[in-house]
Amino acid sequence: MANGTIAVPGGTKEVDFYNVRGRHKGILSWLLTVDHKRIGILYLCSIVFFFLVAMTIGVFMRLEMLTPGETFMKPQTYNSLFTLHGVIMVFLFIIPSVPAIFGNFMLPLQIGARDVQFPRLNLLSWYLYIIGGALAIFSLFNAGGIMDTGWTFYVPYSIRTTTGVSLSVFAAFVLGFATILTGLNFITTIHRMRCPGMTWFRMPLFVWALYATSWIQVLATPVIGITLVLIILERAFGIGVFDPTLGGDPLLYQHMFWIYSHPAVYIMILPAMGVVSEIIPTFAKKPIFGYVPIAISSLGIALVGYLVWGHHMFSSGISDTSRVIFSLLTFIVALPSGIKIFNWVATLYKGSIEVTAPMLFTLLFIFIFSIGGLTGLVLGALNTDLHLTDTYFVVAHFHYVMFGVWV
Repeated sequence: MANGTIAVPGGTKEVDFYNVRGRHKGILSWLLTVDHKRIGILYLCSIVFFFLVAMTIGVFMRLEMLTPGETFMKPQTYNSLFTLHGVIMVFLFIIPSVPAIFGNFMLPLQIGARDVQFPRLNLLSWYLYIIGGALAIFSLFNAGGIMDTGWTFYVPYSIRTTTGVSLSVFAAFVLGFATILTGLNFITTIHRMRCPGMTWFRMPLFVWALYATSWIQVLATPVIGITLVLIILERAFGIGVFDPTLGGDPLLYQHMFWIYSHPAVYIMILPAMGVVSEIIPTFAKKPIFGYVPIAISSLGIALVGYLVWGHHMFSSGISDTSRVIFSLLTFIVALPSGIKIFNWVATLYKGSIEVTAPMLFTLLFIFIFSIGGLTGLVLGALNTDLHLTDTYFVVAHFHYVMFGVWV
């Protein structure tokens, strides 16, 4: 409930619990709020809207794939919708969803803080998110047409196509600032605003997951920001960083893109793992098994996740030595995830399990995410990945992991 009463000397006073410090009324009380709960709700509403847009595009893509050849749209249109679906789903839905919604709403409550460390910066991050989303949607009506590069913006095609790549890339660049500001806010809040007595290893596991995620947001996102700016500069001025006809290196782009984009997978999954770590002990009615390993495994995933980007490039022409090392590191990064699943199942063992909707969703999360993880090992193995690169096996693996987050 947004409204209620509190006791004051001489009687009671009605307050808006979502806007205790607010000085505005009506819609302005939401648009100018600095309350973390209201900002979480703003993120929820806007993220659901963008999800519905991307989901609608996905339905049209599936309808086109019903029959061989052209069903009701041309290949160029399909490529454009495919690209926009990926951009919205990755940058506007999956990456910001759990940290921005549940992080904003729950983090201060779980650590005993009144709000996040920088409330106004928190509101600014939402406005940057909205601006970036609006630019992405506006690219639908861009004179150059919707970009058709795929959500990875691979060069040299992205610097040569005549579609509206620059506007869509700039939208992703603006969204990156929203992500960075949110990560900085959460890290500072966790370090400085924990209630007295809450030491590091007394924090809820969801807070640990947000902490690891925030470091990824702060350290990895600037890399993709620089990369996207270079695409715009390549298209506008032909500076020759990625264009092979000007002495550039297209492989450099892939390295820079995946140095961010593989850790970004853990921005998507780590907070959801934190949610699961809170739900299972609640409905199993016993303490979490292996609190410290689960907490440390979140940091382990964040750390090792920076080192495995090359497994997206096994067929790109990198050296055999690099491919073997990246394949090994890919198997190593699976270990912290395995630690989490083992401890979740151990928590369920001999627990007084209450089969409720949250518990059923959580059990389904473990099942679907395990399929995504095991198919990831198939792709991490060098000999099988060379044959499966750019097939629908990769698409299925990615969607199993992401739908594991959002069952």
